[in-house]
Amino acid sequence: MEKIYMEENKRKRKSVVDFSIVLSFAVAFFAVFSLIAAGFDRVSYAAPVLDDNITFYQGKNSGGRLLSVIGKNDTDGQTFSVPLYYADSAFTKPVFCIEHKAEVNDNVAYSKKNQITDYGLLYLLNNSFVNNKNIIADPDTNKYSEAWATQVAIWVYLYKTKPENSLNAISNEEMAAIKAATKTSVLTEVGEENVDCDFGESIYDNYIEPLVNRAMAASNFKQISVTKADGEIFKTDDGKFYQTTLITVVGDPSSDLISYDISLSGIEGAIAVDENGAELALTNVAPGKKFYVRIPSDKVTDKVQNLQVGVTGHFKTLTGHEYHAESGNLQKVVTVTGDTMDVSGGLSIEIVGAPDTGMNTAQTIYFIGLIVLLCGVGIVYANAKPVDARQ
Repeated sequence: MEKIYMEENKRKRKSVVDFSIVLSFAVAFFAVFSLIAAGFDRVSYAAPVLDDNITFYQGKNSGGRLLSVIGKNDTDGQTFSVPLYYADSAFTKPVFCIEHKAEVNDNVAYSKKNQITDYGLLYLLNNSFVNNKNIIADPDTNKYSEAWATQVAIWVYLYKTKPENSLNAISNEEMAAIKAATKTSVLTEVGEENVDCDFGESIYDNYIEPLVNRAMAASNFKQISVTKADGEIFKTDDGKFYQTTLITVVGDPSSDLISYDISLSGIEGAIAVDENGAELALTNVAPGKKFYVRIPSDKVTDKVQNLQVGVTGHFKTLTGHEYHAESGNLQKVVTVTGDTMDVSGGLSIEIVGAPDTGMNTAQTIYFIGLIVLLCGVGIVYANAKPVDARQ
């Protein structure tokens, strides 16, 4: 008579002990965006990806004058100036420098180098105007104000997180000037007025510092957990399968989990079904979807079997690289793009079947019936013997 014992004492070999191993980590990195095509007043464009080799340019107006976005205080006094840098001579693909004190030369060949592993920097860039997100939440903001805020945020972030690097240094006077800025201004053409943007409040206190703090708190760590609900395995109504309790997959952060894949091994014929009992495709399962595993009844034996339930989560992430000058100790620039990363997890379910008696239910009923029949025959025979034979 076949018996299945689940969720009891493994040492007695009558049960299934459920080992849930959350394997996850992730190396995350990096992000969606690259650099932008022009647009003058409002940020409303998509960013093209940079080639592996670029030429680094400083922004210039039509008269050849180098352009900088100037931070000004309430009285229009100049405070902190940020040059405009680009990866093309048309000045449509902005890039940003990551070494505040490094030298900058115009029209220099750069190439893609080491991958960025600082997730906070990638987070900051991903949440800036080059990825269609405004740092300065103001209806009158323009791409120059956003460029100023982005570059300042990068420098301040690196100064706070890597102060040991002398190229990241920001003096007390410079920091005071940054904090005093309530306006930005840039000269766009010879003889034209400056393009001004007045926010009426500290750009640093209200926009840059909150972004820097979020970047410092950001983590690239992603994980996936796979858990099975408590309870015993049960047989489906048609008797063809034994079914586990509900299995749940959770990604962290959940907003970054795009989908997940399931792998089943260890017992032939195991399948995954959704909460309605419909068989699931094992790839690109939607986040938040739970499932059961069904095991064919005739594949469970009296020997220990390990059902392996593997899960691979597909996460949104950021990936990016530094660009270095081909020669000379010049400024490094950065860009980022969107990517996905895979994180694995899973659990192992140990299944132990009771020893097989060699008889199924029908055979058992037949055997009991045969015993009863033989007993009946014996009784009839005993009662039918002559009386004298019994004396």
